[in-house]
Amino acid sequence: MFIKKIQNLSIKYKLTISYLILIAILLCSFLLVNTFITARQAKKQILYSIQQIFNQTKSYLDFKTESIRNSLDIIALNDTIKEILEKRSEDYLENIGLWAIDSAKVMRIFYTIKFQVPDMANLHLYMREGLAGVFQNDDFIKLSEIEKTKWYQQLIKNKEVIAWFPPKYFKDNDHDKNYIYVVRNITSSQDIAQSIGAIRVDIPENIFKAILDHAIYTKSTSALILNNDNEIVVSSSNNHYNQAELVKIMQNFSNNETWKIIKHADQELLVWAQPIAKSNWKLILLIPHKEISALSAKSRQQITLISLIVALLTFPLALAVSNSVTKRLQKLMNQMEKVEKGDFDNAKILPENNDEIGKLALSFNYMVDKIAVLMEERYRLGKEIKNLELKALQAQINPHFLYNTLDLINWMSVRANVPEISRIIESLSRFYRLSLSKGEDLVTIKNELEHVKAYVEIQNMRFGDNIKLQINVPEEIHNYVMPKLILQPIVENSIIHGILEKEQEKGTIKIYGKLQEKEINLFIEDNGVGMSEEKIIQILTTSSSNEPHGYGVKNINERLKLYYGADYGLTYKSRPGMGTIAIIRIPAIKKEATGVEK
Repeated sequence: MFIKKIQNLSIKYKLTISYLILIAILLCSFLLVNTFITARQAKKQILYSIQQIFNQTKSYLDFKTESIRNSLDIIALNDTIKEILEKRSEDYLENIGLWAIDSAKVMRIFYTIKFQVPDMANLHLYMREGLAGVFQNDDFIKLSEIEKTKWYQQLIKNKEVIAWFPPKYFKDNDHDKNYIYVVRNITSSQDIAQSIGAIRVDIPENIFKAILDHAIYTKSTSALILNNDNEIVVSSSNNHYNQAELVKIMQNFSNNETWKIIKHADQELLVWAQPIAKSNWKLILLIPHKEISALSAKSRQQITLISLIVALLTFPLALAVSNSVTKRLQKLMNQMEKVEKGDFDNAKILPENNDEIGKLALSFNYMVDKIAVLMEERYRLGKEIKNLELKALQAQINPHFLYNTLDLINWMSVRANVPEISRIIESLSRFYRLSLSKGEDLVTIKNELEHVKAYVEIQNMRFGDNIKLQINVPEEIHNYVMPKLILQPIVENSIIHGILEKEQEKGTIKIYGKLQEKEINLFIEDNGVGMSEEKIIQILTTSSSNEPHGYGVKNINERLKLYYGADYGLTYKSRPGMGTIAIIRIPAIKKEATGVEK
């Protein structure tokens, strides 16, 4: 009888009773598990979390030190660096230009390494003579300046290839107090026992400090990097231990241990230690043991409190959920009754959730709206097809209409004996014919040069032949292809924003180019007013046509990169009052490979 009454209850009350029973069972089970099992595992879980944080920090430091060491190896083993280090100072005194060449070679290598490993703030090359013998600066330093320093003597005495030094070894440099130093010995190619120089890199201390700060697990946790002499190289922001305390703590820690509980200053410390790869460092993590216990107790208290709150909210929550389900089912039943009566316009229902009932509502709405949607879609597609047909017809008519109109104006100017109009019409006709290029996106370089010629001819008719155009592009690259409408906008910028801004409003534009292995460089040079480095950055990053340099130089650069990749594109060289050179870099692709016509 009781079971029958339960079966006859509404779905709303069935769901409410089911939720209450289920939640009561779950809460009781959860509290029992938390009291008798989870409490004992909490400490183990905290230790595991600390281990993971420690391992992640160590892995990141391993990566940092290894990348720095590898970079120094690349420099030290570079044949160019060794060759320069073994040169005499007299070689540069006899040929002063050689100093600039070798200096540039070294700086290019430095720049490449610093680009690959941005953590490197400064690179210093020590040498016996060579570049430093002629001119000594922060980059090139004579060995005689540092041979008596403690850090260099330690490097040579210990016969280490690479040595890591904390800031105290470089106290004589005021600005060096915030750096960690790495020095690598460079040996002769003929005799590896002979040192011909050294390379030093300065790493900002904040880089390592930030890594250590991420290892902090509790407010009293300290993370440090020590060297083999247990000297503090760098520490986290909240380090609570001095040098003497650390030496004493580490005396109780053997090298083969990963972690250990050590008694210090009437408290137990959880100490983690691991060597850092490719260095003479080790990572140390110190956590007061009492804070681990406090975290475990806090976790149990929070879980118990949450369980009590959930228990108090069980009944209203169960009632609300069941009411929500049955209420939406009732709405769906009401809308179905409207459909039965043929009222499709008012039969829609707004899904409140994405559950099964919500999906039922979506399916119901789909069935109601299907015919209207299909009719609307057919109408829209038909309209789009007509628009596309009209655009296609315009694309066929407009070029012919433009050419025919220009021919008509040309004929009328000849008939009226006005050769100037005929000349400009012919130039304009050629300009648009080359611009349209039969709808091709890629055209020959010759086509682009002819396009520029036509444009400059038109501009000279406007500005009284004040623009001189000199084209010196080898014919061997005329048959290579490039995206159309690249050169003309650059020439336009040279005229309007370069030459015409001069007081005389006269100038010369030179276009020249060269083929280098598998790429082509085109240069557009003007003797206009020039521009600053800031302006160059602005026009290469600003796409608005309202900017001072008109048609988007940024668009040209992005088009080239979209066609050919990030290694190609447009760059500028300029200084105020010294003119401007635009450089276009594209791959060498011949017309035959693309089927492009002239």
